[in-house]
Amino acid sequence: MSAIEFRLSMIAIVLLISGVCAGCGSSEEGPELTPATGMVMLDDKPLVNADVYFLPINDTPGIGGKGRTREEGEFEIVYYRGGQGLPAGDYRVAVSYRLMPDGAPVPENDTTPPIESPARESLPSRYSSQEQSALRATVASGQPVELKLTTKK
Repeated sequence: MSAIEFRLSMIAIVLLISGVCAGCGSSEEGPELTPATGMVMLDDKPLVNADVYFLPINDTPGIGGKGRTREEGEFEIVYYRGGQGLPAGDYRVAVSYRLMPDGAPVPENDTTPPIESPARESLPSRYSSQEQSALRATVASGQPVELKLTTKK
């Protein structure tokens, strides 16, 4: 095989591999995201430093997302696969407010698994359980979600 034939063969192999690899990526984009914002109130007072989870129900597409309340109880949800917001639709919502033994909320960037953490959930499971929460919300463009929690039964 001559040097020219060898080079042509190598170029053909590179082009073939490049063509195969170009088809390897997913052209599927995720669902369209709508801003998902709102406020959490506990006994008519803003709940600050609580984690808010949105889990899709019914025919809502996607995998849900999470946010953390700031001052005034306001939150913005980040989609679990990246991006601000969620697909429009219906969600089960869980609000978790875990406190350390000294009464301080769990730091936002704490990655300690809950089972290993000294922090304890301070809200009842009707709000805090991702599987059992009775909270429901609809995410729609331009409509903030207001979650009113109460310590009364």
